[in-house]
Amino acid sequence: MFCTSCGQLVPQSTSSRPPAPFSAPPAEARPAAGAPAAAARGPIDPVPLPSLLPWQQAQAQANAGEQKPTATGAAAVVGSPVLTKVELSFSTGQRVVVSGAAVIGRKPAQTAAATGAQSIELLDDTRSVSRVHLYFALEGGAATVADAGSSNGSSIERAGAQIPLQGAGSPVAVVPGDRVWVGDISFEIRPAA
Repeated sequence: MFCTSCGQLVPQSTSSRPPAPFSAPPAEARPAAGAPAAAARGPIDPVPLPSLLPWQQAQAQANAGEQKPTATGAAAVVGSPVLTKVELSFSTGQRVVVSGAAVIGRKPAQTAAATGAQSIELLDDTRSVSRVHLYFALEGGAATVADAGSSNGSSIERAGAQIPLQGAGSPVAVVPGDRVWVGDISFEIRPAA
C-alpha cells in the first residue's frame, strides 16, 4: 500500500486492525475556496539568478571593449603576447591545443556541448577534479580561466606564487608560462604554432 498524500510505501502491519480513516485538516488551515494554494502558505521570495555565467562574462567584456581581468593579488600581465591558439600541457601527459573556449573536467562533454566549447576530459583516479572544473577562454588575443564552482578549487601558479581562483568567480587572465591547478592535476600554458 502507498500513502495517497506522498506516495511513500506504507508498511503492512501484522495486526488485523483496519487503517485509520482519513481526516481533513481544520478549516482555518485550508485555503479559502477559489484562493490559490501559494497564497495560503504565504509569499515566496524570488531566487536571484546571475545575469551572466562565468564563461559568458569574458565574451560580454570583449564585446563591451573592457579590459581583461587580471589575477587578484598579482601584478597586471603587461606585454603578454597576442595568442591565437595555445597548448595546454597537463601533468598527466595529455597535450591539448585550444583556439577558443574550453571546459575542463572529468566529464565536461555535456556542458561543453551546451556552450559550444571544446571539451577537455581529464583522467583522475583520485577524483580531485570535478566533473566540470574549469572554464578556459582564448579570445581577443588573451587567455582567461575561471573556476566552475569545483569542490577542490583551482589556482594559478605564476613566478612561484600561488593565486587561488574564486569558486564560480570572474575570469582571470593567464599567460604562457603560467601553471593552472585543477584539483591535484596541473597544466602549463604554452603558445602553439
